[in-house]
Amino acid sequence: MSKTSEQSEKHDAELQPELLDSPGGDSVRLRFEGPFEGRWVRWDACFLALGRGAAGGNYIEVGEDAPDGIRLRVGLAVDCIDMPSLRNAIIMIRQYKRLRRGRHEW
Repeated sequence: MSKTSEQSEKHDAELQPELLDSPGGDSVRLRFEGPFEGRWVRWDACFLALGRGAAGGNYIEVGEDAPDGIRLRVGLAVDCIDMPSLRNAIIMIRQYKRLRRGRHEW
């Protein structure tokens, strides 16, 4: 295996979330890495299913630094937190260039 292939596989593995709960329920705890405030960080996240048509819609709450990473709470207007919902939300968070601490609704 070439060095480039090894680096790519290592990078892909680093981007995979560490699931602390099984997907498919009302909430999932996980840890994942991504950019934030100009640096690469580890997120200590909790994703919550708010139900379709939830009043107030989706939100992200970026909290304080903690030993396991920066606290992150994500509420999604879905009936359950499954792997496709997790993947889409993680991609969105990683691509959110202006993400700051506090609550962000959409």
